Amino acid sequence: QKLSVTQLVPPKLCRRGADTDDLLEVSYIGTIVETGAVFDGSAIKIDGKAIPGRGNDVSLFFVLGKQPFGQFPSGWDVGLQGICVGERRRLIIPPVMAYGSTGVPRRGIPPNATLQYDITLVSINGLATPQ
Repeated sequence: QKLSVTQLVPPKLCRRGADTDDLLEVSYIGTIVETGAVFDGSAIKIDGKAIPGRGNDVSLFFVLGKQPFGQFPSGWDVGLQGICVGERRRLIIPPVMAYGSTGVPRRGIPPNATLQYDITLVSINGLATPQ
């Protein structure tokens, strides 16, 4: 089980990529590889309803390498190292780096699911211009 990272859209300019402790603003969509079902995203609705706690935001913030347990799969901390503003990456995260044998039933993630996230970096530490 190995994390796969693919660059979908390169940054226009990049002299500084994201590093541990950086505050990242991202937009993303998450799907279950085995079924193709969308289970999460920064600007999606599930069954016509916004995801609780998101307040209809189109992006969200987190600190790289310092997430509260379970906020996002640990594969994000590895797969987003070095990402640049404007870059879009696809992460294929194996169960061992996602939610494992328990899954997240309330979010529709079954046990042992492989997850795909398409993630765009909007800003690093509040700066949205390429660095």
